[in-house]
Amino acid sequence: MSRHNITDEMLKNYLTMCYISNEYPNMETFKRYEREAKRRFPEWVEFMKSTQKIREKFSKEEISELSRGERIVPKREKRISFRGDVIRFAHITDTHFGASAFHEDIWDAVVDEINGLDLDFVFHSGDVVEGLSARRMDAVYDLTHIGYAQQKDYAVELLSKVDKDIYAISGNHDRFFLKSAGALVVSDISKELDNFHYLGEDMADFIIEGDGIDIKVRLFHGEDGNSYSTSYRLQKLVESFSGGDKPHVLLAGHTHKQVYIFERNIHCLSGGAVCTQSNWMRSKRLANHTGFHIVEMEINERGITRFSPTWYPFYR
Repeated sequence: MSRHNITDEMLKNYLTMCYISNEYPNMETFKRYEREAKRRFPEWVEFMKSTQKIREKFSKEEISELSRGERIVPKREKRISFRGDVIRFAHITDTHFGASAFHEDIWDAVVDEINGLDLDFVFHSGDVVEGLSARRMDAVYDLTHIGYAQQKDYAVELLSKVDKDIYAISGNHDRFFLKSAGALVVSDISKELDNFHYLGEDMADFIIEGDGIDIKVRLFHGEDGNSYSTSYRLQKLVESFSGGDKPHVLLAGHTHKQVYIFERNIHCLSGGAVCTQSNWMRSKRLANHTGFHIVEMEINERGITRFSPTWYPFYR
């Protein structure tokens, strides 16, 4: 049954059963119904979740003692809950629309997977289009779409296939048009698509409002090079963050490498590339990890209690 057709009574009965039993027959259904309940009667959801926290902190015997007005003797163990709001998103990067290394069949597979999942949003960490390097005269031969207008229109056509909200930054290839003609191609793409949102040049923060804590997701592209170890770039990047400026999640693009590390309490994800190895990368003996991530993370008042990235690789 659609959550929009369910009555208030049925919605409350279903959620009450889940809250009290702490069991979820179908987590995706539960989260959809909970979001609908927050829209209809937010005060009731807040009350039920607060009583759920009481049940998580105390045993049945302790709750019984509380109901009788008896004093509970503090115990030495520390109760920690890992349960909270589940956020699911896709992370794509380095699509390089307009390059010969971009392939529509790979993009269509990515779109089919994203559209078929219950995701909250999609992040894009830059290099949306291929651009054209003024330093490499032969770069034009690696293009299927030449020039600003052709690449922008091609990107709009391809991104319009995604039925989720996409939040994107620009990369160094996108900025080829900025350096040569003053054009902000990623920003201009966002003006033609309702679901595509431009966050900024090279780096931007996206805030997810949680229950008692806001989660900062940082998108980063950069113009540095590859490192011998796939994790080294992320480690040095995290090392450069000051304590008060650290994000909770870092989603990086640019190197076309996929890796996940947990460094300085930051969940760091390098997103590979939604394109294959270019001729330039092949000439430099640089590997290309073709694919994208789907991430599921759980948030409660303590922060991110679970972070589960799944890598979707492509082979050609």
